Amino acid sequence: MKTPPDPQVHDLGLVASVLGRIRLVESVDRLVGPRPGEKVSTGMALKAAILNVLEEWAPRRRLDETGSSLPNQKGRPTQRPTLRWVFQLFLWVRLAWLDDRPLVLNLAPRHETAVRLLGAQRYYLLE
Repeated sequence: MKTPPDPQVHDLGLVASVLGRIRLVESVDRLVGPRPGEKVSTGMALKAAILNVLEEWAPRRRLDETGSSLPNQKGRPTQRPTLRWVFQLFLWVRLAWLDDRPLVLNLAPRHETAVRLLGAQRYYLLE
């Protein structure tokens, strides 16, 4: 039996669409009520939290399946990185052009692991 593919960013669009169709944001905002001076409503914050959890789930599952890990902020290996930390890993990775050829600079093995977990190999010239 074939296993279903891992959720990717395009699947999160479907989840966001479903959350919009069931009017989650409006329902939560109606229950909680408006708060003076708030820039993001409670419903929008809840929707963002749901999408964030779903997006963090996929790389963690792949780390568990492959038995690999990423370094945490202290440099220790972890199989449960936050999505924010995964993105912070790429802070010093740069794209440069030399004679009309793209080069990815500062790409270490830990970055390659993270790129493969996110399914973004072609953006970092790893295909």
